[in-house]
Amino acid sequence: MSDIDFYAEAALRKTFLGVPLGAAPEEWESRLGSDFLDDARKSRMRRDYGLIEIAFVRRAGSWESVSASLQIHRLARGLDEVVPRPLTDVHGEFSRHVPLDLFRAALQARGGELDEVTEPSAGGFRQFRETSTGTSLYVAGEPSQGAVEPGSLWSIIVSQDPAAP
Repeated sequence: MSDIDFYAEAALRKTFLGVPLGAAPEEWESRLGSDFLDDARKSRMRRDYGLIEIAFVRRAGSWESVSASLQIHRLARGLDEVVPRPLTDVHGEFSRHVPLDLFRAALQARGGELDEVTEPSAGGFRQFRETSTGTSLYVAGEPSQGAVEPGSLWSIIVSQDPAAP
């Protein structure tokens, strides 16, 4: 499977190397490794793996992942350490830019579909939502956003709540 396959599977299945949303931090670490940064505050925590950021909430004394965002724009800077090694072991090298049309084709091949969201405050980005899961995508518009090519994915946000951005 390629990097684009990984993105499409994450958007549709809400899993990352087999780890589903709702999993505890230990399960994420067992699959993605220990090279991460945690930012914990009271009942919320953000775990940053570079390409993947996971949001956790503490419920009944335990941490539970509630969303994960794929920060694809970080790849455009060409930093090798952005992609966790377990991902490259499975999916190979990750491209610096992911054109929307290639992602859409991979998503549609799996039965997914995108709708564009009209959002006046998108600030130079186009926003899309996967129709069955509510996964949000942001695409760089014109002019380009930093090193990201116009028409390329900026980020994908997967959430337990389909109504959440």
